[in-house]
Amino acid sequence: MTIQPVGSLAKTTRPSLAGIIPRERLFQLLDRARNSTIVWITGPPGCGKTTLAASYLEHRKLPALWYQLDEGDADVASFFYYLDVATSELAKRKTPRLPQLAPEYHAGLPVFTRRYFQALYQRLGTLFAIVFDGYHEVPAQSAFHEVMRIALGEVPPGGSVVLISRSDPPVSMARLRANRAMEVIGWRELRLTQEESNAIVTQRGLQLSPEALVEFYERTQGWAAGLVLMMQQAPAYGSLAAPPDLSAPQLVFDYLAGELFQKTDTRTSEFMLTTAYLPQMTAAMAQALTGNAESGSILAELYRNNYFMSLKQARPEPIYEYHPLLREFLLARANEVFDKDYRARLMRQSAELLLAEQRLAEAVALLRENGDWQRIVPIIETHAGTMLDRGMGETLALWINLLPKETQHQHPWTV
Repeated sequence: MTIQPVGSLAKTTRPSLAGIIPRERLFQLLDRARNSTIVWITGPPGCGKTTLAASYLEHRKLPALWYQLDEGDADVASFFYYLDVATSELAKRKTPRLPQLAPEYHAGLPVFTRRYFQALYQRLGTLFAIVFDGYHEVPAQSAFHEVMRIALGEVPPGGSVVLISRSDPPVSMARLRANRAMEVIGWRELRLTQEESNAIVTQRGLQLSPEALVEFYERTQGWAAGLVLMMQQAPAYGSLAAPPDLSAPQLVFDYLAGELFQKTDTRTSEFMLTTAYLPQMTAAMAQALTGNAESGSILAELYRNNYFMSLKQARPEPIYEYHPLLREFLLARANEVFDKDYRARLMRQSAELLLAEQRLAEAVALLRENGDWQRIVPIIETHAGTMLDRGMGETLALWINLLPKETQHQHPWTV
């Protein structure tokens, strides 16, 4: 069912579905999730959350209301008003206006909310879906979240509510999840498979070799927006042998700057820039590098809020990793923000932390980029025997050959 904007109150515009490849895998997942009445779709920006919900409703031909949330909905009186206007436009028959949240009702907000949504659901009929898109836009301290918790508890059989957010469900909704009233579809399910990524590339008219397709996927790791932006930057090759130039994905950087970095508080953005030299990190490593005692909570928050942060290992302690394209963006931004001496110090400290974790290859790569050849020499001297025993002679030879000639002459054993 097509939803039109409600006059100047365009809170119910459904996104365009042009050029979208149906993802039956996720449609089937949504079919099962709808048995729980409430579906929470969460993931980083540009991963296809909104597109998935819109294409699913269109494909299954479900009557639906699409409500776009924003900061203004923190005023719950405004939220109730817009929702009344939107549902009165959607209803097939004339229905009485829903009550407005007058000042005298604020003291009894839970009772008002329960009665309001009971009447709203009745207005929509026996089979309906409501999508609340952009849940993360509403400030955390707003009474809106308590209103939504009550509203979700009143959804009748035959009704479905889909919430789209960049973050996980708030703690106030834990009981809904425990009672199986809410199903969560996250980044793990939303990320494209290699086959889906290949299909999108083919649909856009790019003729790439199997190796180039794999490289596209490894760079984007299933991130739909990253894939599309990189394809826009790549020329339309007519030969399967011609690889795309993926060295400087400026469109991706611009997207990340606008959708992620500029909306991040200063504390978090500085933390991300400082830790970008670490390919993987624990809270202890991040704290040692930044001096920030809240490093653990910042990393957990980035992961929880889908800021292109993945959890590589949960125990005995969490190990976090930035998405490759985000890390490239952060390193490029750090090169602009930090002076040369500070960058060199960060790289050296990051390398020392990696060495302490026995991450030799990553440490040597950082030291090489930093031109810190005299620090690489003792690493080779200390670990050469162990590396040879492990059959890593080629890596050892590569490290030695990377040393400048003058450094090799200072250490004759390298020649």
